[in-house]
Amino acid sequence: MTDILIRDVDDAIAERLRQIAVERNWPVNQVIVHALRVALGLGGEDLVKRDRQDIAHLRGTWNPGETAAFREALTAFERVDGQPLFADGEAPPRESELQKAAARRRQGG
Repeated sequence: MTDILIRDVDDAIAERLRQIAVERNWPVNQVIVHALRVALGLGGEDLVKRDRQDIAHLRGTWNPGETAAFREALTAFERVDGQPLFADGEAPPRESELQKAAARRRQGG
């Protein structure tokens, strides 16, 4: 393998290379080699393609199974005692025993 020195890399490019390295948990050198490979048409996945709705780029990544599990877990927050949390025109859900005990503790009783 040949070593190549690249000079005068601007701050925006350097920062984006670091971001991709963190997102993929790769060394920066591997990101650069991969980017060159893709740019020169020698294969590999495009590094900048990502779903703009995906929050995984904020720290680490999730595989599709983890994403599905997270979304399924969020549905638990939409119901209280089996009743919809936000139901139009319906009476609010009954207070659970745990909620009643917590209220008594707060009131000192």
